Formats: sequence, C-alpha cells, structure tokens
Amino acid sequence: MKKLESQKQFFRDLFSNSAFPGHGVRVNLAPGPEEINILTHGSIEDRAQLGRKKFLLDCEYAGPAGSIGDDRVPMLQAWSGTEVFAAAFGCKVHRPQDNAPFALPVVSDAGEADKLKEPDIYSGPLGEIFKLADRLVELCGTGYPVRICDIQSPFDIAALIWKKETFFLALVESPDAVHRLLKKVTKTMIGFIRAFRDRYKDVCLVHHPDLWMPPELGICLSEDDIGSISSRCFEEFCLPCLQQLSVEFGGISMHSCANSQHQWDGFLKLSGIRYLNLSHPPTDLGVSIEKFSGKAVLVPGGKEARECVSLAKPDTRFFFCFSAESVEKAREMTKEIKRLCKRQ
Repeated sequence: MKKLESQKQFFRDLFSNSAFPGHGVRVNLAPGPEEINILTHGSIEDRAQLGRKKFLLDCEYAGPAGSIGDDRVPMLQAWSGTEVFAAAFGCKVHRPQDNAPFALPVVSDAGEADKLKEPDIYSGPLGEIFKLADRLVELCGTGYPVRICDIQSPFDIAALIWKKETFFLALVESPDAVHRLLKKVTKTMIGFIRAFRDRYKDVCLVHHPDLWMPPELGICLSEDDIGSISSRCFEEFCLPCLQQLSVEFGGISMHSCANSQHQWDGFLKLSGIRYLNLSHPPTDLGVSIEKFSGKAVLVPGGKEARECVSLAKPDTRFFFCFSAESVEKAREMTKEIKRLCKRQ
C-alpha cells in the first residue's frame, strides 16, 4: 500500500501545477491472443481470475523496487472492447477470435435513431461491467483502484450505433436527430460513470492508455471518428458533449488514433483537459508540443522517447507507454528512459 501511494503521488504531481516530477513511463508486456480473448470474451469468472493474475503481476512490476521499475499503479481492470455502450443501446456484437469485440450498427436513419431508448445501466452489457468489477474486488480486496471499462466519446458511440455511411450524411440532412441521439448517449454515460465512481472505494476513470489518474481529475474518452469530419462539425456535434462531461467529472482526457490535427484548436476550447494520447504522423510531433505544452500532458503514440525529449519545451510533460517482449527488456527500457529524462 505504501508503494501504491508513492506511485499515485507521482501522477498527482504530473497532472497538477506542482513541481514537475519528470516524464513518466510504463513498459507493458504485450498480451497474446489468448489473453485478449479471455479478457473480453470469457465468462465473468474467467475474466476476473485473469484480471487478478494481471493485477498481482502489476504489483510485482511496479515502483522503483519492482522487477520492471516503471511508474505503473496496479489496478483492478474492468475490461471491455469498444462495444459496451453501443451494445447497451441494442447493437449486436461481433466477437472475432483474435481481437476485442466490437459493435455492429442497429439503426440506419433518423427515425430509427429516435426510437432508441436509454438503457438500464445495471443490466445488459453495462451491468456486466459492474459484475466483473465486483468480482475483482471480491478476489483482490477493496484497497486498490478499480479501473473503468472502455469509454468511447458520445460521437463515436453514436457512430457505432448508427450505420456510419448514413450517420455522416445525417450530420447535414438530419442534424436534430443526431443531437437527440448524442443527448441520450451522453446521459447514459454520465449515469454509468457516476454509478461506477460511487460504487467502489477507489476508482480510476481513465481507460487508455495504461496510466492512473485521480478520479477528481476526470475521465478519458476515445475520440476516433473526428478525423472524418470538419472542425465546424466537431464544434457542433462533439464539443458540447465533451464539455458537458468535462464539467460533470472535473476534467477530460482523450485518446485519438485519427488524423485529428485540424481539431486541435477545438481541443483547447475544452475546460480541464488533462492529457492527450494522439496518434499522428511523426512530422507533427513538434506541432503538438508547441500546441499543448503547459496545457495538457502528452502521451505520444508511436514516438521514440529520445525524439520527444529533444523537442520538449520547459513546460512540456510526457507520459511514455511502450511494450517489450520480456520483463528483462522492459526493465532495461524503463531504466534507459528514466536516465534520458534525468530521473536516475
């Protein structure tokens, strides 16, 4: 528990205006297909037992004295794929054998979208998340953070629910119906996240990438469809929902694997933005540093730590997430990055 508090304090300092603790790092061992299948396809008991195993390994790996020695905070993870909220609205779920499940659209026009009802958060796919998290707490105890499931943005969830080719047309032809669906989705998300936060003694409300954040600093969303829309559409359909969620939960962070640079000015209109995990061409790294340093911690996807540190400004803060093939390689990578960041 003492080690866990030390790890948490590192993140509190990283995400606050206090003295900079240095860039953070986590190096994961890449999961195999069998592990992915059990985490998202197996029974509640199967998923919980594997979750307990992964939690105990995290305890072994974490902290300066751990066998990897990175900045991870061991957590009980209520895994899901991207499907969970869309499935709650009635989408069928496709479950490939070698990857996480995903939702198939359930509506194709404005009329069908308007007929959708807000789901019960305590039954169906969302209820299963509570069952999984409850079982993890039973197995591991109440003294550890319980990490929330995958959370797509309201816009991304709507784009999963509504057949995508007609959904994008509806942004122009039936915008009011899109707004009505976004309102239902956002209301459901708020209800579920509130209930999750209040159900457990300690929670982490960010699902990606692998880092811990104090729950009072908000939630993380995946915002992946914004690369396909204009900045005007982002401000009309995405920004109001994101701002509502940020205000509700005390902050917001985003993962985006879209080519989203044309939306970056829109990101800066959000209050309480905490971190950004952006996947974009390497040539844009310097632009992202110029744009967001001093405003959000950057979790650079697919970038070399050395390049990031060399371009960093005095107020740039990074958290690096990498993977390695073995504990030994993960430990060496962690040491190398900490030396690079002058933490050793």
